[in-house]
Amino acid sequence: MISSNRFSNDNQMRLTVNPIKYLAVTAWWGAAMSCALAQAPMHQGDPGEPTFDVGPARAALTRLVGSTYAAQVDLKAVSKIDQNDYFRITQHDRRVTIEATTPATLIAGFGGYLKEVAHANISLNGEQLNLPRTLPLPRQTIFHEASGIHRFAFNDVDEGYTQPYAHWDYWQHKIDVLALHGINEVLVYQGQDKVYEQTLQDFGYTQAELRKWIPQITHQPWWLLQNLCCSHEPIAQSTIDQEAVLASKMAGRLRELGMTAVFPGYYGTVPPGFNDRNPGARSVSTGKWDGFSRPDWLDPTHSTFAKVAADFYRRQAALFGDSHMFKMDPLHEGSEGAHTGGINLVAAVKDIQGALEKAHPGATWVLLGWEGNPLPEVIRGLDKSHSLIVDGSSESSPEAFDREAEWQGIPYTFGTIWNFGGHTNMGANLSTWHTRYWPWKARPNSAMTGIALMPEASDNNPVALDFFTELAWRKAPADLDQWFMDWAWRRYGGSRPDPHAVAAWHILQQTAYDLPANWDSKYQTGYYETAPSLSEPGASPLHYDPAKIQQALAQLLDVAPSLRHSSAYRYDLTDLTRQALSVRGRVLLPRIKAAFEAKDKAEFDSLSARWLQLMKQLDAVLGTNEQFMLGPWLAHAKSYTRSSADSAAVEYDARALITLWGNPQEADYARREWQGLLGDYYYSRWKAYFGSLDDALDKGRKPESIDWYAFGEKWAHERNTYPTQPKGDIHAIARHVLDDLTHTVQN
Repeated sequence: MISSNRFSNDNQMRLTVNPIKYLAVTAWWGAAMSCALAQAPMHQGDPGEPTFDVGPARAALTRLVGSTYAAQVDLKAVSKIDQNDYFRITQHDRRVTIEATTPATLIAGFGGYLKEVAHANISLNGEQLNLPRTLPLPRQTIFHEASGIHRFAFNDVDEGYTQPYAHWDYWQHKIDVLALHGINEVLVYQGQDKVYEQTLQDFGYTQAELRKWIPQITHQPWWLLQNLCCSHEPIAQSTIDQEAVLASKMAGRLRELGMTAVFPGYYGTVPPGFNDRNPGARSVSTGKWDGFSRPDWLDPTHSTFAKVAADFYRRQAALFGDSHMFKMDPLHEGSEGAHTGGINLVAAVKDIQGALEKAHPGATWVLLGWEGNPLPEVIRGLDKSHSLIVDGSSESSPEAFDREAEWQGIPYTFGTIWNFGGHTNMGANLSTWHTRYWPWKARPNSAMTGIALMPEASDNNPVALDFFTELAWRKAPADLDQWFMDWAWRRYGGSRPDPHAVAAWHILQQTAYDLPANWDSKYQTGYYETAPSLSEPGASPLHYDPAKIQQALAQLLDVAPSLRHSSAYRYDLTDLTRQALSVRGRVLLPRIKAAFEAKDKAEFDSLSARWLQLMKQLDAVLGTNEQFMLGPWLAHAKSYTRSSADSAAVEYDARALITLWGNPQEADYARREWQGLLGDYYYSRWKAYFGSLDDALDKGRKPESIDWYAFGEKWAHERNTYPTQPKGDIHAIARHVLDDLTHTVQN
């Protein structure tokens, strides 16, 4: 149900959200789509223009805002301008009309309409859709042309860190939202284990052997990157099969919308024993990655490689359809213990690309620009006219780094990795994007051809998603103050920008979203979720005054009552309250350390009790929003299994990724402030740690050391459940938190 509040006389749309319920694919296809198509004319463009079917775009609009509103928008297919997509928003016969070059770009045009005409917002983290019965008309034509042909989405590890066990309803909505933000290329890692399983059975392996070699889903991205293999327990066949069905749906939907599904290509990953099963073949060990043994590498210069690659691409296409973009990174993060095993890397690259070209003529090899990747030898071996580097270091590498020279003219995208490991902190290098993107694009010899959205986990920081994707559709830099005011307006609605919302976001603009251009800014997490220590454990120094976050929270709480009902507002209030409590821990820990070192037991006991109280407060805050809860993460994982043994294996893997990761070197890398994880696992660690310190003060000796990895192993093997449904009024809880923080400034 959508609110029937009316627009003001200038036809600007105001919103308060009612969450959209996702439709099952069969019900949608049989009812919603046909209903929507019947209610609205389907324009196919003028003679000589493309005649792609606008039906998939209309179906997406129906899913996003409902058939009543989708039927009020006319959609028209038009030709590209110099290979670039564009959309135009106009009115015709008192109806909103959107013209665009692909179905996905029509959806992007509707996103532009919501943003610029309706002041509405749909994100991966809540939405605000208080629409009147009749959609407002644009007062003038709005035109946006893409500034590059590539608008790429997803880090290789997104599948592991975001929603590894998500089902189709999640991905259907996510693809719609990506299209709404102008994305046209999406990395699809899902289902690739099925390709390997089928291919390698043709080269001497049994299905059972392969299920022991293929990791559980949460760790598959690093397997596909040639970083590691295997799980504690074999992956279930039903899990592999379900992932393949999901990937087929994802690829089919992307294709239907005129978007590109970017698949992993084949560059030689094989299980142990390949040479024994294939006499004359040559596979080699390539060393270690962060303590893990890398999979063996089949020599691409050997004739056997071409046979395996041909089989791989044939089976991949049979399962998921064709593509013209394939992601591969030989010796990914090669500075971390990898070696070539004597393989000539330049020649290997030529043969890897040759196998791709034979299977998919004209295909583009996509590589990640990251920590010395691609290696110089890889660059020398590439056919640069069929290559693309998605740069993961645009916001953090030294300004002097010359990509055109280092990458020898290979086309690349301006990229962001604002999030590591699924951390839940608010923050991004937004001001750096603003100052770097435009000069790089304007270089006389610039090889920059678009953007790459690559946070390691993507369902967070909606303001970052909005600003970054908009770069690809602008012709000039934004006025940041004006942009954030407009963001606050469309995020929460109202007849005009709410002054408290604007004030809150201007504070965040100057703090959490003004992080410096360096790697250190990537770890702005809290201390609660790090391994207990008195010495600023596992997180980089904060780059802004923690008190500013509390000021922003006070402003957001005072947003007009009529604007507090949207899922966008509720998400942001949860996130900002979480951030306020999180940064308070950074202020409190040095005082706890000082009390302990001064052997002031009374002060230590008081402050450590306060720390644990703040953690319990934070757990209650997180429990008001499903996106900050551990329960759904575990429930989704178990939903992929059909036996108790498989369920236990999958749950262990899901728990381990966000705690142990897989070895002590990586423990807590994927830390996050989630209800249940914080109130149980992290709380228990800190309580045990403070207990050991307290005992040391009592007995006048050094604290006993605690094996946190063993502590985590025990928790990861447990099977207790956590809430899956949110609970509590976030506004009331946040007000209580603010009052508590304000009245206990010293603590």
